[in-house]
Amino acid sequence: MSFKFLVGQNVEYTPIGEKTAGLYKIMRQMPEEQQATELKYRIKSETEVYERNVPESQLSSDVGAASE
Repeated sequence: MSFKFLVGQNVEYTPIGEKTAGLYKIMRQMPEEQQATELKYRIKSETEVYERNVPESQLSSDVGAASE
């Protein structure tokens, strides 16, 4: 597997069960786990003081609407 997003890239994060996406920055690519079905990232929002661990499937590179 190869990572879809790069460190420092801005992405939209859509948590499961929530309708609105938020703008986040990729802080690091997490090491691949042996039996994992997808890659994970550490992301951070400017509005939060903590980082989140999220799977690649909850991220999107379509940040045009969020930056307006």
